[in-house]
Amino acid sequence: MTTTTLPATTPPSSAPPRGRGPRGLAWLVLRQHRAAVWTFAVALLVLLSALATLYIAISDYVADHGLAKVCTDGWVCAPGQDNFRPFSDELADPVHYIGRIIEYLPLVFGVFVAGPLIARELQSGTYKLAWTQSVSPLRWLAAKLAVPATAVLAGLSLLSAAYTAVWREQPLAVLPGQWWWRSFDMVGVVPVAHALLALALGTVAGLLFQRTVPAMGAVLVAYLVIAGLLESLRESLVKAATALSTEMPGLIRGSDDWVVGRGLIGRTGGRLPEPDCGVGVSMADCLAQHDARGWYVDYHPASHLWPMQWVEAGASLALAALLAGGAVRLVRHRWP
Repeated sequence: MTTTTLPATTPPSSAPPRGRGPRGLAWLVLRQHRAAVWTFAVALLVLLSALATLYIAISDYVADHGLAKVCTDGWVCAPGQDNFRPFSDELADPVHYIGRIIEYLPLVFGVFVAGPLIARELQSGTYKLAWTQSVSPLRWLAAKLAVPATAVLAGLSLLSAAYTAVWREQPLAVLPGQWWWRSFDMVGVVPVAHALLALALGTVAGLLFQRTVPAMGAVLVAYLVIAGLLESLRESLVKAATALSTEMPGLIRGSDDWVVGRGLIGRTGGRLPEPDCGVGVSMADCLAQHDARGWYVDYHPASHLWPMQWVEAGASLALAALLAGGAVRLVRHRWP
């Protein structure tokens, strides 16, 4: 009697074919959050397409109407002028609205992606499946962080670079809503650094609360508090320049200058910020009234934009690194 041995069959696996695309935990994270991944990809493509269209339209409009030369004279092409109104309504406004989207993307990412990223698995208990497959809690956490961090660095960096190029193509001197200090959170490296900070906040909140809704609420509150603190400290990130004058300076030193302080200089060198001289008092009488010898203006020129960007981005990344370290300690403490 002979026996026939059938070849062993391998049960079907949901893992991707070897050698194609991400494998292991990275693939699992992408599959678990594929809806968010596709939403992010589509939104990114739409915004990039809109920015490319705006860049071409703005370049053509500025060249055809000679705005690049005229607007160097400051308020010659102010928003009320006929040659500027169509540009402001049809092109500058859409750029501003897209900038607002970029400004709030880190908050949206932190609340709706980073917050539930860890909390949802801890709440549902699905993390136990990964941990029973010879995957340590720290390795699971690293995979959970690596995938969204890579998406932020790649996608948001590209979006921010494209928006910055469009923003710089405009005659910014006559767009009060888009002066560089008002567009600070929309351009450069700051949106990317803020998004990574939101990711770290979401990770810590998820580990602490282990519930999706409380984690989302915690990220919302914490991010708004930190963003407000960073904004309040922004003017001191780089030492402001100072201009002195014997005549009362205007509120705006120049169309590209961010004025952060103004007042009188006393005869002994002391400062009196924004003095109240009274209605109808001449400049000479105001100086005599406060025993002053002139006026000062503290301001940040446009050249301070990029140094201030790098300082704030560095502070945001340092805080994100501290939070990531705290997340590691939490995992080691709760799931040794």
